[in-house]
Amino acid sequence: MTRLRGTLSVCIDAFPAWTRPLALAFVVYALSFGMRMLEYPAWQNPEYMLDGEYLLATHDAYHWIAGAEGFEFGAGHPMSELVRLAAAFTGTTPAAVGFWLPPVMASLVAVGVFGWAAALGGVEAGVCAGVLASLAPGFLARTLLGYCDTDLVTLLFPLLMGLGPAFWMARFMFTPLQVARRLLARRTGTSDVVPDAVAVMMTSRGEADDDWHGGALSPRWLALLAGSGLVGSWGAEWHSLFPYLIRYDVVLLFGCICVFGRPGMRRALLVGGLAYALPMLVGAWGLLFALALGWGLHRDEARFMNLVRGRALPIAGWCAVAVLLFDPDVFRMFLNSIAGYVKRSGDPSPGAGGDDPLVYPSVAQSIIEVQDLSLSEVLSYFHPWLWVALAGLGGFVPLLLARPAAFFLLPLGVLSFLSVKLGGRMVMFGAPVLALGFALPMVWGVQRVLRHDLRTGWVRLALSAVLLVIVATPFVDLLPAMTQGPIINKRHAEALRHIRTATPEDSMVWIWWDWGYSAHHFAHRRTIADGASHGGPSLYVPAAVFSTANPRFAWQLIRYTAERGGIPGSVFEGMGGAQAQELVHRLGIEKMTFADAPRQYLVVSYDMLRLGFWITNFGTWDFLSREGKGYAISSIPQQLSYSLDTGEVQVQGNTTGVLASTIDVFDEGQLERRDYIVRQGGSGNAIADYAARQRNIESRRNIHFLFNKVTGEKLVLDDRLYNTVMVQLLLCSPDDTRFAPYFKLIYDNVYARVYEVR
Repeated sequence: MTRLRGTLSVCIDAFPAWTRPLALAFVVYALSFGMRMLEYPAWQNPEYMLDGEYLLATHDAYHWIAGAEGFEFGAGHPMSELVRLAAAFTGTTPAAVGFWLPPVMASLVAVGVFGWAAALGGVEAGVCAGVLASLAPGFLARTLLGYCDTDLVTLLFPLLMGLGPAFWMARFMFTPLQVARRLLARRTGTSDVVPDAVAVMMTSRGEADDDWHGGALSPRWLALLAGSGLVGSWGAEWHSLFPYLIRYDVVLLFGCICVFGRPGMRRALLVGGLAYALPMLVGAWGLLFALALGWGLHRDEARFMNLVRGRALPIAGWCAVAVLLFDPDVFRMFLNSIAGYVKRSGDPSPGAGGDDPLVYPSVAQSIIEVQDLSLSEVLSYFHPWLWVALAGLGGFVPLLLARPAAFFLLPLGVLSFLSVKLGGRMVMFGAPVLALGFALPMVWGVQRVLRHDLRTGWVRLALSAVLLVIVATPFVDLLPAMTQGPIINKRHAEALRHIRTATPEDSMVWIWWDWGYSAHHFAHRRTIADGASHGGPSLYVPAAVFSTANPRFAWQLIRYTAERGGIPGSVFEGMGGAQAQELVHRLGIEKMTFADAPRQYLVVSYDMLRLGFWITNFGTWDFLSREGKGYAISSIPQQLSYSLDTGEVQVQGNTTGVLASTIDVFDEGQLERRDYIVRQGGSGNAIADYAARQRNIESRRNIHFLFNKVTGEKLVLDDRLYNTVMVQLLLCSPDDTRFAPYFKLIYDNVYARVYEVR
């Protein structure tokens, strides 16, 4: 065994030292990607594909796919460009890239966390930490197959933009524990002895003052600092979160240099910090400082070191940084972002004021990712096992005390707990904090109780692997169970694709905003609302069309909006609440004439029914009382049986049932309808017939059942929702006299219909 161990050591030592962490990083990536592929079998469902193309799992994915195709305002965004370039490189379609990109990109987070473990002194523990962070349910739920959205980078970029300074700080700064020991030594008059555990991590940090700058300001360190700064600057183009993190990281680095910088080195460290701060704040222009500094030290080291050791350069540089940090637009954007996650009952229109402001319904309360989480839910999104989540959070505290660079990750942990007030989307940011706080102290702690000859890198790697096997066990079953499938029904997508070839290019599509991005991809047509314009008038106007039971009102509101450029904000522009409500009333009762405008098309689908409560809650908004009334809809999980002859519906196993007002059965290529109120026969006695009809209506409770044979769904609607335009246009005969004067059916596959607005 000793001979074998020696042979392995010789073979391993034959490779450069940098190849070992590189090999481990590759292993971490492969493990993360492999675990994520446990979800793939759940997608082997014909309903999840359209002509060989996987349907995607989130609305925003279709925004970036459409942008990669050069359509709408997503074109040119870095996310769309990433999809476009990946499609060109692989020779496939943007939609295919959108399906596969999430596990590819999300597994890079595992590598980023592995890099942080190395920076904090636990490269072997990074194997467990990296994979654990990538699989944290809060992050996993937003990066499953088909979830092609900016969440793929909103966690990766904060890791990368702080990683360079983390390695630099670990090499050239004291730890908080060392600072505390030095202060204690000064007060007590004892010698400053560094603990053995820390001393190991501080190896080769004790250069003399005349030599240390050769490391701290060497070209490799300046390049790493400037590169990390550029990553942060580039991140600001991806997501609105990064301008805030950029400012935190810059201020943190300045504070750490002042507090943890070695005596006699702080001025030069401040100069080195500028090589990070300036590219972060001004992008490529800030890179010029790092290039000039590196060139100067190379050409005339003595002269430049005198400049570095002086006060003028660091003071002037950080004063400039302070000016750049204070950007009123960034702080204003920060306040607006917070406001977007604060649930409100209404949104004032721009410029609203006076005695009668125009207030629209707020969409925030209906968006799942904005819904608040309880503290127990937050912990469950860190890891399925509570003890792992608690151990990770508790273990991060000693990391903060032992490694100042860990403070770069602190905002991510804070954001995750803000999900109790700002919504569930924030919880994913806690994944790196949990993983590092769990793996590093655990591996270090177990190693401390082993014999001295077992305290080797191979043993630490084995401990990390064992921990990973233990904590990854629940994900074997959890990953397939988390799959939600596509965000759009296959037949809904078919209807949108039909629009692409059957309508003029300047057409406007009226579809609920959730599927606005899908329409951009499949139909390549403008939509009345989408994921970026779903507040205020863009929320109310289409909701009012879908929620009304008055076809004339729906038709006139569409034509009225089209006449104003298809811009919902122009419908009530300049009006107060009373004037807006009066216009709504007139559109419902007066017959108006309209000028020519681009063709308008209305899409109704089975998908929309699930959102019936929210659509009607927004669409019935009253501008005077400032409230809406959502109509009732329920999804029944129990097994139901029904009789189309009698209209009786009952839970299987029960002897009594409910008499439905209507039953509609959706099947492949067929819709079977029964109306048990309208079909009542007459006896010739009007009074008796009316009384019998009323008794029948009351006995049936005015509830409507919809059965989906393809998916097995069972929906129950109240009378108000059932009679809305969004439901009736999906169910009625194409020549129904209620709708024929206003809407012409041009496509129907049972589950989705497209109407041309006459």
